[in-house]
Amino acid sequence: MIKLPRNMAWDSDFIDRWLWRREQIILAIAKGYCLLDSKAHLHPEFVYPFIPEDLRHEVGPTPCQMQYVGAPKTAIARLRQGDLGIEDKLRPWTPEFFHGLRLAGALSEKEPGRYRVDVKCHPELAVDISEWKIAGRLGNNDGFGRRRLTGCLATLMPVQDPFGTSVIAGLLAGARRRHVDGEEWLELPDNEAVNNILENWTILRRPSRCARGRNFLQVSPFYAALFIDAMPTHSQQRILSIRKPAMSPALAVFYWEWLFGPISKGMRILPFADALPFGCSRRTFYRRGWKRRKLHWMAVEAGLLGVDPRLRVRLNNWFESHRAMRAQPNAWTRRI
Repeated sequence: MIKLPRNMAWDSDFIDRWLWRREQIILAIAKGYCLLDSKAHLHPEFVYPFIPEDLRHEVGPTPCQMQYVGAPKTAIARLRQGDLGIEDKLRPWTPEFFHGLRLAGALSEKEPGRYRVDVKCHPELAVDISEWKIAGRLGNNDGFGRRRLTGCLATLMPVQDPFGTSVIAGLLAGARRRHVDGEEWLELPDNEAVNNILENWTILRRPSRCARGRNFLQVSPFYAALFIDAMPTHSQQRILSIRKPAMSPALAVFYWEWLFGPISKGMRILPFADALPFGCSRRTFYRRGWKRRKLHWMAVEAGLLGVDPRLRVRLNNWFESHRAMRAQPNAWTRRI
């Protein structure tokens, strides 16, 4: 039950206005918690930009007013409901991306709601966090290469789409790199949640077992490259800098033959090396001894039995963007 001021007249319009003003202040504080400071209710300058313009002449808001409406407890409860209208300002650090990092183990939860990052295993992620534009930072090293994530209340926001693009991007961005037989794999925990997401996206994986007896899943970096647009800068470079990605360039050739070969005019193999992530040139294709008439059965033997429409869109976007880039000779120079 909401407690109204003692001397407030019981006029319905006045009460509605008072309740609306209270909700707007709480919403503004929740936005400030995510984007500026986890103690925004003590700093009016962090809350004022999110107050509606037609309310700014009525509300400061002062720290006293913000505590009167229930901050921080009420504002955090509002934050946990989500739908704050700031998702575009959070990207790529959306609730779904944080969810993917948690599933990958890059954000380990030692205590409820408190996360830490193993900087030795994820140095690029630590750099991305140090450069982000939202509230929160990494604490000091505990002597074992781990740093606590403090002041980041955006991790409390609910996940709207547990199988969305940002979830799989966070999952692959937080995966560990592991060298096996001269190839580099991305390693993920082998649990039901991770398996469901990979199965939902029809991403190939294989089981792995470490020396301590824990079960893991290994995924080719080919798939991570398809989601780099949903990752922060240094995590993108981490994926694209892999020199010997596992199952490459075979996966690029298989997907091209599976999706693009039947509809392309005479282009049964990759038209250029980067038509798909970690692809190969025509000369490399023939040097490996591959035959075009056997590609389909080679893909089936590798486990490629179907392609989710969302993954198909990702593959097509990669091809179109790189084909457009090749059409502009100086495009790469301008980007650098």
